[in-house]
Amino acid sequence: MLDLRRIGLFTRDNEQDYRLGSLRKLFSRAGIELVDDAGAMDAGALDLVIALGGDGTVLRALAACPGTPVLAVNFGQVGFLTQADREHMDRVLVRLLSDDYRIEERLTLSVTHRGQTVRAINEVVIKGVSHMVELQVAINGRTVHEPRGDGIIVGTPTGSTAYLLSTGAPIVTPDVDCILVKPLNEYSLAQRSIIVPGSAHVTLKVQPGREDDIGLVVDGGPRIRVEAGDIIDIGRSPVPARLVYFDDDYFFRNLRERLRW
Repeated sequence: MLDLRRIGLFTRDNEQDYRLGSLRKLFSRAGIELVDDAGAMDAGALDLVIALGGDGTVLRALAACPGTPVLAVNFGQVGFLTQADREHMDRVLVRLLSDDYRIEERLTLSVTHRGQTVRAINEVVIKGVSHMVELQVAINGRTVHEPRGDGIIVGTPTGSTAYLLSTGAPIVTPDVDCILVKPLNEYSLAQRSIIVPGSAHVTLKVQPGREDDIGLVVDGGPRIRVEAGDIIDIGRSPVPARLVYFDDDYFFRNLRERLRW
């Protein structure tokens, strides 16, 4: 269990003041300091982050506080990564302070392009705007596919319930150590996803073609321009995503209740 001495709050802009006073009092009675802006803290300065928002807020919290466990409460729409809705926040905080929880570590990706490396929690997307994108896909240094289509997604089990879900890729439980590779609208009757071990190294090379406006997007963030000849290296990040959960059946419960599975 965590030695909770300092907890950070990570919120959507419009939820900044939601019950901040009552939260501060609750944690103060337990001898815990509550920090208003977790994103402004140095890595490792917090024992836990509480994210109030939807899945986008959770992703931003995990990115801003790498390695720090995140407890997510849904203040958004779907909130698949969250543990409870806002009306049940008191209940989960009581369980947190009673050490009635567990921490789940999830695979994340290290993405390198032109010497710059970022971390992806859900997925990496390469996509064109108006024409087909031609790519070369290598696994552990060996070329395995050369898809022509709208682009490609390389994702994690966590990401299998995000963008990948809408493409028809399989849902993968978070305890499976793997990486998903899914061409987007490939011009082929044989288009399929492929799942490789979490230890695999995936290399994407942009091939010359008609499309001259190709973008790289990580976890729905800013679009980064890529050009023919660019290489994107993707592998396991040394820093997993750490999420706080309370019940063993949370994943399938969220599939039923939040995604109507």
